[in-house]
Amino acid sequence: MPRRWFLTIKNIRILVADDHPVVAVGVTQQLDRHPGFSVCSPVANSTELFAQLSVIEIDVLVTDYSMPGGDFGDGLTMLKRVRYKYPHICIVVFTGLDSPGIIAALNFNGIHAIVNKADAISELILAIDRAARGDGYHAKCVREIERASRAFYPQGVSALSRREAEVLRLYLAGSRVSEIADVLKRSAKTIYNQKRAAMTKLRCKTDAELFNLQAAGGITQQKLNEDDNT
Repeated sequence: MPRRWFLTIKNIRILVADDHPVVAVGVTQQLDRHPGFSVCSPVANSTELFAQLSVIEIDVLVTDYSMPGGDFGDGLTMLKRVRYKYPHICIVVFTGLDSPGIIAALNFNGIHAIVNKADAISELILAIDRAARGDGYHAKCVREIERASRAFYPQGVSALSRREAEVLRLYLAGSRVSEIADVLKRSAKTIYNQKRAAMTKLRCKTDAELFNLQAAGGITQQKLNEDDNT
């Protein structure tokens, strides 16, 4: 019996968006060899992406998450724009990022087909097939990232100390580290260290990942307030 990923809907029209030319061309060529796939010439940023979408019809967009340099941004900003302007297009995010926060943010925003660039091409093919059918799919490496995150940090915000939760609550509300230091009567260095400790527990390497996790509902002011009061 053939493997599931060969059972592809016929004539799926695909556009690949990636700012690395070798990746974009390589993925386009590999997908174009697959029966039932018709793949357009790739684009390198959001400017080229929306220019193409205005003149061609596609079923599935395979796009990198981080793709700077375009007029319409990248990441969630770009993806939300695609969903708003072209709600019929199914999206597969194909990324080298390994942030559980970004994965959660994508899910929260209705993008459920996610493939890591470390995954085999068969995983990308399966994700495209599932997306075209209206289903979600997290590829093997993405599932491993999620499992590792749950094992490393199973308790969520409740694992933060009272002071870490207090600092994070103020930071996510828009206060700067220096402003938080003034409010809490601590040194800026102490506030910075408590913020970094909280981010480590939340598996966030950058502020962008922290705000993505907040956008995904993984961090809320209510949760931080509850933890701050314990």
